[in-house]
Order: sequence, then C-alpha cells, then structure tokens
Amino acid sequence: MAPGFSLPSFSTLKLDWHNEGVLVMTFNRPERMNSMVPESYAEWKKVMELVHETPAIRVLVITGSGRAYSAGQDLSAVRTYSSEKEEHEDIFRRNEVTRKLTELIITCPVPVIAAVNGPAIGYGCTTLALCDLVLSTESAVFRTPFAELAFCAEGCSSVTFPRILGPMVANDMILFGRTVGAKEMHARGFVARLVKTEELLQVAVQLALELAGRSQEAIGVSRSLVRSEQFISELVRVNNKEMEELYKRMISKDAKQAIAQMFARLQSKATKPKI
Repeated sequence: MAPGFSLPSFSTLKLDWHNEGVLVMTFNRPERMNSMVPESYAEWKKVMELVHETPAIRVLVITGSGRAYSAGQDLSAVRTYSSEKEEHEDIFRRNEVTRKLTELIITCPVPVIAAVNGPAIGYGCTTLALCDLVLSTESAVFRTPFAELAFCAEGCSSVTFPRILGPMVANDMILFGRTVGAKEMHARGFVARLVKTEELLQVAVQLALELAGRSQEAIGVSRSLVRSEQFISELVRVNNKEMEELYKRMISKDAKQAIAQMFARLQSKATKPKI
C-alpha cells in the first residue's frame, strides 16, 4: 500500500514504506561502504524533516546497503577552493547542515530503530546513541577515529558515550579510536539485540510494525519520560558546542595534515600489489 504522502528520491539514500506507518531509510552507497559525502548529510536531513512533518510516519528504521552500515566521512571526496575564505564558508555551511540534522534526530517525534548490518564509523556510529533501539549483526564493528583525523567528538558522543559505555570505554573510542565489536557493545548496553545478518532487516521492520500498531499516545509519553525535556535540551546544547568546536578543528592545519596523511595511507593500501 502506498503512503498518503510522496516519498522523495535521493542519490545517497533509499526510502521504503511499510504498512502501519514504518519508514525504512537505507544508506545507499554500497560501493563506498556507505561512506558519507555532503549530499548524504543534506539528504538525511530532508528525511528527518519529512519524519517531523508527517504524522503518518510512526517509526523510522535506519540501515545500510551492502556490507556496511556507514563507513563515516568519505575522505576521497576532496574539494578544491579558490581561497581560504571560500573554504571556511563551505565548511561552515556543511557543518550547519550536520548540526541541524543531529538536532532533528535528537528531537525526532517517533521512535528510531537502527539495524546495523556492518561497520558503523564516525557519524554513523555516534548517532546510533541517539536512536531508541539499536540492533546489530555479530560481525559489525563500531569506531570513532576522531583523534586520528585531528577532529573532536560529534553527534553528542561526548555525552552519550560516557553515559552508555562508561567514561573509560568512551575515552578509548573517542580519544584512542579503538574499534569495538558488536558483542562488546551489546554487553555494555549500546546495542540492544544481536541478530543474524540474514534476519536483521526483517527483525527491525517487524519490531517497528509492532510498535506502530500500539498506542501512539502511550509510546509518546514513555519516550518523553525516558528522554526528558531536560535531557533533550542538554543534547541540543551539547550538539551546538560540539559542532562549534568541530568547525575549528576542520579548518585547522593539523586536521588538514591528518586527513592528507590518512588519505595517502588509504591510497597506498589500495595500490599495494598483492603477493
């Protein structure tokens, strides 16, 4: 059955509608492990705006196509600028899109279920902590390589990671960039359920359909109690501060150098002959 509204088409995302009010958003750059380019953030923001504005949508499911959930920032998407002023203005605009996207996720009026089908890196990892439920395959891994890129925490991870994982594990991920497996993330409460790869999306959609068929008023009340107005306000404030600091990091010389070094390492691995 078609929804009572128009589903937009995107270049980096795919939308699917299920009866009872379930919208499935799929990161759809499988050839790049669903890594994110500026269009990814802008299109995700449009999806969140649609969710905010459309009462027919009762649950949002997010997953990835192919073997990854999202590999984070696409470092190969290098832009050239005619001046430093142009560069700074472009980075500011892109950061503002991300800031608004994060705020829309924080204030989402309906439950969000993430079905992590593979690696969740960077922003694809941090925003999981803003979802209502995270399902994952046992083979998925989670990583936030902020320090490696000379960046800082984003996606409210400076608050959500310590609260969910504890300060030591949060530091291990945010400061040291440790890759953490799904089983450990499940044991620490970041992942709610481990699901077989071939059953992941089916389970996520079934849970979403069950939730969509229940009292929306009751679900809304419970969500407002679990995610209090005070906590939501704190997350919005933290998001603003993180993005302010991330902008400073992204225009810094050490961040540009770190990205260039990482890109060079990736190119070296890609061209290294196999023996």
